[in-house]
Amino acid sequence: MKPALLEPHDRPVPASYLLAGVTASLFVFVCFATAQWFPWFVQQTSVAYVVPTLFGIGPGLVIATPMAVACWVAFRWPAFALAIAGLPLAATLLSPSTAPLHFGVLANLGAVALTCSWRRPVMSVVSVTLALLVVGVWVVTGIDMEAPFASHIDLAYGAGAAGVGIVYGIAFLLLLGFVLWLRSTALREEQRVRLVAREGAVAAQGAVVAERARLARDLHDVVAHHVSLIAVRAETAPYTEPDLEPAGRRVLAEVAAEARLALDELRGVLGILGRAGDAERAPQPTLADVAALVERTRRSGQEVRLSGDVRAPVGAAPGYAAYRVVQEALTNARKHAPGAPVDVEVTTTSHLLEVRVANPVALPGAELGTGRGLIGMRERVEALGGRLRVQAAGDRFEVAATIPTGGAA
Repeated sequence: MKPALLEPHDRPVPASYLLAGVTASLFVFVCFATAQWFPWFVQQTSVAYVVPTLFGIGPGLVIATPMAVACWVAFRWPAFALAIAGLPLAATLLSPSTAPLHFGVLANLGAVALTCSWRRPVMSVVSVTLALLVVGVWVVTGIDMEAPFASHIDLAYGAGAAGVGIVYGIAFLLLLGFVLWLRSTALREEQRVRLVAREGAVAAQGAVVAERARLARDLHDVVAHHVSLIAVRAETAPYTEPDLEPAGRRVLAEVAAEARLALDELRGVLGILGRAGDAERAPQPTLADVAALVERTRRSGQEVRLSGDVRAPVGAAPGYAAYRVVQEALTNARKHAPGAPVDVEVTTTSHLLEVRVANPVALPGAELGTGRGLIGMRERVEALGGRLRVQAAGDRFEVAATIPTGGAA
């Protein structure tokens, strides 16, 4: 995976950066709180005289807290954090004699570079560049610098200004290297956590697939065996029972054909359930197959009247759902109203597919839509954003499905 060291993002802040933020803010706080530095507008107030000094902490507390917040602001608004870190420079520009350069400014720019590197790494480079610019101006002009614990840095009485500038420059370049290392480490850790989570999800999915395969095998051993037995018994009956009438032979042939068809569909469903072979890519019934379904039902002895255009161009998913609705409704009619005529009506528009299956019944059931087959029909239709109605109107039982086809309204 290509490392994106300078790519911005808005992901949550990792623990390593939170620890770095706490350390950096404490360092900045100490730098400002213990330095004998405060701008002219503080000097002209009584704060500079009434705030006691304890262990080097004195009037610097006035600006220590807001300065220490800058590195936390940098997590979300790095440009604003840079503005906060550079505020003491304004006092230095206005009155260098009373408010000399503050070491805390450099510390704060380094802290901002550290924390903003997680989400906006380019701003870390900007922050370090500004710090190097401040060091360069300090070395060139030779102005005084106030440091922590009431210390004072005067380039006129110390080591060579060029040497000091080189030391500070190396320090900030090392800081930039540490910042990039910290970010790359955090990115690798984040990637590792994502990979572990993905492996867990894959393992869980594998367990689900394995369970589905086991269920498919169990169903195949139980259901498919009995359906195959029905087909074989129906096909061999004319040979084992030579006294059968021609009508009986015809009925048994139709039973065998239906059993073979049911077995093929059952194997397709079990293949999908068990992720076996190419079953998922096997062609599924469409709206055009409703005509063949109706014809097979007629051959079984049920009177079925089909109206409407089953050749209308609809999507595969709506056509499959409509086929299953008609199939289940015809099965229910054959079970609960044997011999009664069934009306199948198919209506298509530019954006809807409507299927209605109705048949007369002597005693309509009191509870409609509670059977497993009807529940399956409803789930298929509603999964496509459609609606299924199951109702008894007088002495007729009706199943009506309205399925969106995805066409323009």
